[in-house]
Amino acid sequence: MSEQATTTKDERALAALAHGSILLGLFSNGLGGIVTALVIWAVQRQKSAYVAHHALQALAYQVVTFLVTMLAWCCWGVLWTAMIMVPMMANPGLYDTTPPAGMWVGLALAIVPLGIWALTILYGLWGAVRCLGGRDFEYAIIGNWIKTQ
Repeated sequence: MSEQATTTKDERALAALAHGSILLGLFSNGLGGIVTALVIWAVQRQKSAYVAHHALQALAYQVVTFLVTMLAWCCWGVLWTAMIMVPMMANPGLYDTTPPAGMWVGLALAIVPLGIWALTILYGLWGAVRCLGGRDFEYAIIGNWIKTQ
């Protein structure tokens, strides 16, 4: 039996909202989506197994991606600081008029955490689209882990 036949339109919309709430992270330092998914899960866990499952998946996914993204930004920050500070501390007079070349490399490397962030958002939105369309969706690793809990 298809997933669309066993769930209501409202259930699919709430499941999609839980996944799509990852967009709220853009405006709330990553926490808005986590809180939204948590609220949807808490309200729906006794009412709809479908919505609760998707909200719990979205919650776990958003917590993990928040941590991974923050780790990527921290690593980038340490690298960028080292690429600027180490040369400047070694020979401060050399950089009176121009910054160290490593500064530009470090700025270019900001594409890595930005790319991770963008991909995690797109994957969450893909989950929202799938649920809204009445198709089931499982995150690659988190979906299987949630099923076993």
